Amino acid sequence: MFTAPFTFGRRELSLKEARYAVIGIPYDSSQSYRSGSRHAPAAIREASREIEDYDILSDFNLHDLKICDLGDIDVSFGYFEETARVIEDTIRDILKHDVIPVSLGGEHTISYGVIRAFDKKPFYVVLDAHLDFRDEYLNNRFSHACVLRRIGELVGFKNMLAIGVRSGSLEEINGAKEAGLNFIDFNECENSDSVLDKISGIVSDKNVYLSIDMDVLDPVEARGVGNPEPLGFSYRELLGYLRALSSSSRLIGVDLVEICPQYDSYTPILGAKLIFKVLEAFERQSQLSLGKK
Repeated sequence: MFTAPFTFGRRELSLKEARYAVIGIPYDSSQSYRSGSRHAPAAIREASREIEDYDILSDFNLHDLKICDLGDIDVSFGYFEETARVIEDTIRDILKHDVIPVSLGGEHTISYGVIRAFDKKPFYVVLDAHLDFRDEYLNNRFSHACVLRRIGELVGFKNMLAIGVRSGSLEEINGAKEAGLNFIDFNECENSDSVLDKISGIVSDKNVYLSIDMDVLDPVEARGVGNPEPLGFSYRELLGYLRALSSSSRLIGVDLVEICPQYDSYTPILGAKLIFKVLEAFERQSQLSLGKK
């Protein structure tokens, strides 16, 4: 007798067979409060192996998602440029196979290395409690507190949307507004119907890269994150945002970041389920689009 493979969702497809490729990026050198997100890829994989393939609530067989797991990349702790180079090279190899990369962080700076791999830059959507728009933090321009500014320099600030923001310095807020960054703060999200319509309009017919910082959720639900921030979305509310995004845009990449599993054993389970739900939402819409043709 053998145990299930230690891959995401027990998947054993090759890259040539897959539509989605999971990679772990266990990098957490700049986390400013709680560290430990380097352990998240392993914790998320462990949780994913115990999630049933059939989702009763959505009547969807998750086993229909063609997923391969390429393992973890070899990061260089404390040397961001080398880590970003390895991330970029790895993602480029995945994209050459016309496969959608699914990156498990790690801290939020991993998104920068992933985005560098796209020759044609995507529309970047992030669900995050923090604006992360500082130019530098503790003399580090590649801190996780600067990631949206750095990515904006790659894709263009008007080619971004941040959802659920409820924390940031006044300087960050003013800088983001001046740069033309699209962001929807948490107060605005209280009017859910109009916000969902607004999101659908912004991302309409775009190729979207989605980044989920798990601190966008209420820490009552997701305690094990690097920088917990009071209030936030419930899991059910977050699924509504995923549906709004998937109904209007095409997914070309996704990452999930900032889980620190040593603080809470449930948050990696939630993270694993959210990865499945993201892929399910966009897969459903892709199937509907094909059915219309």
